[in-house]
Formats: sequence, structure tokens, C-alpha cells
Amino acid sequence: MGINVKSVIEAALFISGSEGVHKDKLKTISRLSESDFDAVIEEMKIEYEKDSQRGLLLKKVGDYFKLFTKPEIARIVSSTFGIKQKSFLNQAMIETLAIIVYNQPCTKSKIYELRKIDSTPILEKLIEIGLVEIVGRAESVGKPYLYQVSHKFYDIFGLDSIKDLPEIVLPDNDLSELTYEEKIDFFDKNRSEQE
Repeated sequence: MGINVKSVIEAALFISGSEGVHKDKLKTISRLSESDFDAVIEEMKIEYEKDSQRGLLLKKVGDYFKLFTKPEIARIVSSTFGIKQKSFLNQAMIETLAIIVYNQPCTKSKIYELRKIDSTPILEKLIEIGLVEIVGRAESVGKPYLYQVSHKFYDIFGLDSIKDLPEIVLPDNDLSELTYEEKIDFFDKNRSEQE
């Protein structure tokens, strides 16, 4: 009797923990062709999601596959073990992230233009906690740093790519025209229960 390929994939994902497994590595481990691998992954996603006997979900985050606790189960387990679900982002951080994610790569002056306030301390904090990274320098005067969101950003908010974000249609592309609630709406919709 051969080993079930889904069991191999599941074991690899379990062992990897919160890091997840890169899609190429998982494909190699599974020993499947590209099309067969994609089909098996889709089957597993559906099985995890629809099976009420399972407390996990399989998600693709960037180029990685990871196991996540189902939101309703996470709430029960968190309260049972006294784990507090808390947001570590304040309003200024969320506004800055929203600007970066929709304008990346983005300079500090672009952030200032949209927030109308110096965001240097906020940027430093977002870099420190790993949600934003410096990806180079602009060709403009002074060669300012260019910022973009990190892999961790996608992980925390349960996004595969920027394409998963809702489209924002603004008059004159001015993010400042949005209310605070509208700016962070996509965060609340996509925020992972793994915080």
C-alpha cells in the first residue's frame, strides 16, 4: 500500500508550522506534476474548508502554503487557553500600510502627501515588526528609499497577492478622501485569526 500524497503534503505543512512551505518545495515533496499538484492542492483546500470535523484551513500566502486555524475554532481555543487575540496596529500604522500597499513601491514623501503628517516613526515601527521593507531607492532627487509591504504582511492579512485587495476608486486618486473606516476596511475583511 502506497503513501497517500495528501498525507505527505499535510505532514510537511504541519511540520513547517507558521512558516509554511514554499510551493516549489511542496511540489517536489509531493512528486507530482504541476497540473496534478495544483489539482490536489485545490481538493485539499476544499476538504479542509468543508469538513466540519477539521479545525484547520489550507491557504496560499504569497508563494507559500500554510495551515491556519478556522476562525470559529481559533476563538474557542484562544479563550480556553487564555490566548488574547489583539491587534498590534494602531490607526496611524493602518493608514500608512494602506498607502504603501496601494502605491508600492512608495516613497516617504508620497506617504506624507497622502497622510499630511510625517510618518517616519510609523515607518520605522512597521519595518521593525516586519510588515514593511525597504526595496531600493527612487531615481528622483535625493534618491529616497522605496517601501513596500513584506511577506509577513500577506501572511497576517491572509492574502495571496496584491490582486486580493479590493479596488479603491477615488476622486483624483486621493486616499485622504476616504474615511478612516474605508481605509482599513480591507484589513478587517482579510485579517487572519492567527494574530
